Amino acid sequence: MSKGNFQGNQANIYTLGGTVQAGDGVYIPRQADEELLTLCQQSIFAYVLTSRQMGKSSLMVRTVEQLALEEIQSVVIDLTQLGVGLTAEQWYLGLLSIVEDTLMLDTDVVEWWEKYSHLGFTQRLTQFFEKVLLVEVRSPVVIFIDEIDTTLSLDFTDDFFAAIRYLYVVRAQNPEFKRLSFVLIGVATPGDLIRDPKRTPFNIGQRVDLTDFTFEEALPFTKGLGSNIESAQNLLKCVLEWTGGHPYLTQRLCSIISEEDKDNWSPQEVEQVVNSTFLGTRSKQDNNLQFVRDMLTKRAPDRDQVLSVYREICLAKNPVVDEEQSLIKSHLKLSGVVRTKDNALWVRNRIYQEVFSADWVENELAQQRPYSQALMAWLSAKGKDESRLLRGKALQDALAWGKDKSLGDTDYQFLTASQELDKREIQFALAETKKQAEQIVADAQRKAKRTSRIGWGILSVAIVGAIGAGWYAQKLIKNAQIATEMGQKANSALQVFDINQINELVSAIEAGQGLQKLLRKGSFSYPVTSPLRVLKEMLYGMKERNRLGHTSRVNSAIFSSDGKRILTTSDDNTARIWDRNGKELAVLKGHTYRVNSAIFSSDGKHILTASEDNTARIWDNNGKELAVLKGHTSPVNSAIFSSDGKRILTASEDNTARIWDPNGKELAVLKGHTSPVNSAIFSSDGKRILTASGDIFSRRERDNTARIWDPNGKELAVLKGHTSPVNSAIFSSDGKRILTASYDGTARIWDRNGKELAVLKGHIFPVNSAIFSSDGKRILTASSDKNARIWDSNGKELAVLKGHTETVNSAIFSSDGKHILTASYDNTARIWDPNGKELAVLKGHTSPVNSAIFSSDGK
Repeated sequence: MSKGNFQGNQANIYTLGGTVQAGDGVYIPRQADEELLTLCQQSIFAYVLTSRQMGKSSLMVRTVEQLALEEIQSVVIDLTQLGVGLTAEQWYLGLLSIVEDTLMLDTDVVEWWEKYSHLGFTQRLTQFFEKVLLVEVRSPVVIFIDEIDTTLSLDFTDDFFAAIRYLYVVRAQNPEFKRLSFVLIGVATPGDLIRDPKRTPFNIGQRVDLTDFTFEEALPFTKGLGSNIESAQNLLKCVLEWTGGHPYLTQRLCSIISEEDKDNWSPQEVEQVVNSTFLGTRSKQDNNLQFVRDMLTKRAPDRDQVLSVYREICLAKNPVVDEEQSLIKSHLKLSGVVRTKDNALWVRNRIYQEVFSADWVENELAQQRPYSQALMAWLSAKGKDESRLLRGKALQDALAWGKDKSLGDTDYQFLTASQELDKREIQFALAETKKQAEQIVADAQRKAKRTSRIGWGILSVAIVGAIGAGWYAQKLIKNAQIATEMGQKANSALQVFDINQINELVSAIEAGQGLQKLLRKGSFSYPVTSPLRVLKEMLYGMKERNRLGHTSRVNSAIFSSDGKRILTTSDDNTARIWDRNGKELAVLKGHTYRVNSAIFSSDGKHILTASEDNTARIWDNNGKELAVLKGHTSPVNSAIFSSDGKRILTASEDNTARIWDPNGKELAVLKGHTSPVNSAIFSSDGKRILTASGDIFSRRERDNTARIWDPNGKELAVLKGHTSPVNSAIFSSDGKRILTASYDGTARIWDRNGKELAVLKGHIFPVNSAIFSSDGKRILTASSDKNARIWDSNGKELAVLKGHTETVNSAIFSSDGKHILTASYDNTARIWDPNGKELAVLKGHTSPVNSAIFSSDGK
């Protein structure tokens, strides 16, 4: 059918901007129509606060028309009518003038306003409604206030919304006010209306939600899509697949399609229209898409945080939980780019998904983030390519840039990994400096002795001595310049070595440079070796990074159950056994990559290790290898014995956990997780298994769950709720509760069947560990926000342990519950009383402390 055959029928069907007026366009009733009309009929305060072009004003006009049929008076106040640049008095008076004109009141509002000039503006406002409006108008009155977001730029409208709240509260004392109600309409949240944190927030009225069109609701739009009903309906379905029923996007796409001289459309042809209308450079010409773009960038309360959370919504396979009190998530909903479904946030429609994709987010962040390209390359390599990490000045610039910003999990992990690499390279550079400095000092000492044997009584000898000293000084200057260059590489070493030692390095360099001044002055009594002696002493004084014999980073340390032995693991591919005085008893060699964890069996007769080489290994208590547990196809994150020692449980980055017998025979594979298994543990009675999963480096597949299994590996329950990877999951000592810790900044309590009991909110960065006290009455969490926190068994926060200056990696109770021990990236461990009071700081480490644990007797 040709365009001319149905163009007249479809004229004015679609409203692409503004309000659907009587006789114009097609008005699509939704559930909100009935809800708002009912609230107005019952004089209940209401608000319609949502994104642009959702049909708010059209809903208002239609409701006013229906109220008029029931003899309910309405006043529509479009706040844009009042203009901008007004004083508070002009604004209030203009608003009441609209009320006077609409209701045709007998009272002259200007005269009345001046008569009560001795009162404040808001008091005059409420008095006018009580003494004028409700006296002259005997029917119910509904006042619609549209475009309330225009008040967000004014500094006096907190009082206005407080006055509206007063008119609601006063109903309890004066029944006459029950005839007066308000409907607030605009692009804002209730929290925006009263912004002064010292005042009670705007907390009255019922929300009316404007939803997207369903297929059934949108059927009237098929009138413009052709005369063949079946074809038109199929075309509408294709349109809704792109728009999700968004009122504006749906009508615009239908309008453009209706202008084409076509009767039958394929999905590919609809996609071509979408591409030419909304995508690419066209996205910047559409006013709706521009509004969403501005809300995500220019009008965002915290641009980086808004984009980071939106990125999580774009990428996460599992939903991001909606939180009504979250400023960031409320803003995302207000922008219209996301919608709520089943208490989770999803990208609203396919058009938004294409325009505001994860790649678009990264590009936006890159405009502000100085290390975006390096970060993306690192993520693409799943965090394994250290060449993408930052070093030196680039790292310092990045840390300075992110100091006061709310960075996402990926940023935090990237910067932390960069700091670790920077420290290792600084250590290497300074070790090389030490070797060269030793040689310089040796040369200087030999020359000094030779010079001291020269007599100064004979002029010729003195001249020779002076020339020799001058020549040697030039050599020292060159060596000092080499030291200076190496010193520049150590600019960020403040985080690795004691600050006084760094100051001494600077002093040595400055003194070396001072030699040139002495030569220019013709002085030959300069201190030839003093600056280098300072450098030498400083370098010799530096403490060894690994005190316990390991040649690389120590990942964990644990006591045997009797407290007589210590077991450590390291990046040097070994585990080691020590007596309690630090004497090395055995080296467990066999792994070909770093050892992630090691544990004694409960009877102390066996040791179990887990490694990056994809294996776990069983050893006797003398360090002899007994069995290799092969089966995992990726690094093994942890390995643990059951309490009776008859089974072994391993967790791996291959998305599985596995059960083994004591001889290393595989008994079962626990399949179900879609991301690496970060931890796996038996319940105390051995009847259940608990696993935790998630991968911060994955851009698509994220599990973010914990799971419960029977002892044979059958999945019993999935613990869903966390919106980021779950770092750990443990049972309480009685096995009746479960505690999980996550990158999403929360810990959560569950019953033994996987039902969520409480969410522990308070940390603002990832929760690295969470643990019950032995009696199960308290919970302890450690976080990257530099704090640990104590909670009661119901998740109520009891205390915040403040003192660490970097990430808290772990926190643990002593067996009697009387002390707490924390370990941190700030190179310290700290002891606290059970109320969170700091008792001692354990200083001495020159690198991050990954874990700290009490001996069984707590001594």
